Amino acid sequence: MAELLEDLEKRYEKRKKEMELHRMLRDKHNREAREWANKRDELNAKVRELVAEAKEHRAKRDELNAKVKELKEKRKEWNEKVQELTAKLREARKRLMPRKDMPNIAKLKKKLKELEFKQQTTVLPPDKERELVEIIDSLYKKIAEYEKMLDEEMKKNEELNKIREELNKAREEAEKYHKEIEETVRTAQEHHNKMVELFEKADELRKEADEAHQNYLENKKIADKEHEEFVAAAKDVRDFEKIITGLKQKMATSKKKKEKVEVKKKAEEIYEKFKRGEPLTTEDILILQKAGLL
Repeated sequence: MAELLEDLEKRYEKRKKEMELHRMLRDKHNREAREWANKRDELNAKVRELVAEAKEHRAKRDELNAKVKELKEKRKEWNEKVQELTAKLREARKRLMPRKDMPNIAKLKKKLKELEFKQQTTVLPPDKERELVEIIDSLYKKIAEYEKMLDEEMKKNEELNKIREELNKAREEAEKYHKEIEETVRTAQEHHNKMVELFEKADELRKEADEAHQNYLENKKIADKEHEEFVAAAKDVRDFEKIITGLKQKMATSKKKKEKVEVKKKAEEIYEKFKRGEPLTTEDILILQKAGLL
């Protein structure tokens, strides 16, 4: 029985160590799982913030793009008004200022452009180059002179002045809307760029969050497996403890019983010795008392 107890105690100690190892590994992987879960949650929270901010920029961009569409309609209206008034002014000039001595300024400007193009693209001898430059300079002066004369004539005519004022007003309005469109388009593009940047950053963080979640799952799986092993080992340890305790109690009872038999046998021998009148020692008397014979 002693050998059996020794074997059981060895197996008990081994299983107890295994139980502690499983507990340690379970706790370790549970800690790592919690750390990965916290990181995942932090990343997902940041992703939500970035996506919300990106959506705000997208909404602002869409709002501005809608505004651009409205502004373009306004600009179109004023550009059409400019074309209408330009044609009206041209017709009024012909009707109200039929000067025979006034050259066609549009033709002069066309001629000037042709000569300037020739000067820029053609290699000429020095004398021809000087001659061409003089002609170009002369045309500049003539056009400026005729335009000044035309302007002075127009100022004298109330109808022309009114049309010109309306035309200038229309040009200003068209230009105003054009500048507003450019500024609105620029701002809309800034919101678009920021939106794209935020969505891309959110995608990167989302990938990190997915990796963190995968690490969480892997550690949680190991922790759960180690917990199962721990529970099984703990059950075995409790079973060993019950068996060992019972065996020890049984061995103690058997030992006590054996000792009692031996004491009784010894006491009977002493008692017989006492009856024969032989002297007894203190130890003999104590044994008789223990056996209940005194």
